[in-house]
Amino acid sequence: MMPLYRRKWRCAVCHKPVIYDSDRQTISCGCEVSRCTFVNLEAFEPLPKFDRKFWEGVTLPIDSAKFLSTEVLLDGSNVLFISDRESIFKGNEDPQINVRWIKYPEKDKIQVCIEVRGIFHTEKICYNQKNPNEWKGRMWIYMPREIIPKLIEYLQKDPAKLEAWM
Repeated sequence: MMPLYRRKWRCAVCHKPVIYDSDRQTISCGCEVSRCTFVNLEAFEPLPKFDRKFWEGVTLPIDSAKFLSTEVLLDGSNVLFISDRESIFKGNEDPQINVRWIKYPEKDKIQVCIEVRGIFHTEKICYNQKNPNEWKGRMWIYMPREIIPKLIEYLQKDPAKLEAWM
């Protein structure tokens, strides 16, 4: 059973979404939180159990993103997944980051999600000086400094001041 449901119309008093939590048996909006024993679910729609976006995210171009797989191939090499704006092998793979605020309702956490988009190619690396399982990092994102102000502007939005996260 889905634990959270949103009523199909907003509260008539505060105009905020009305949420029914089936686990806690509460109904809440901007006005108050009330205990309830019966709710007609025909008036409600289920909300996803996991993270939900606050706002549409901001998509920004980056120079490259790399991710090292720790799985060792039969020839003893590791695989590096790469999306590069200036790849000498594949040309412009159009790497981007999409940054968005999300809410994880299970623990009532607000988080920033950074998604890497673009075309990826793989390269086998066998020039490691030490075992990749001992490396401190697994993923690298290279950003041009021109996008930093746009990223900061987006991150300065305060998700706690939103009227609702639906």
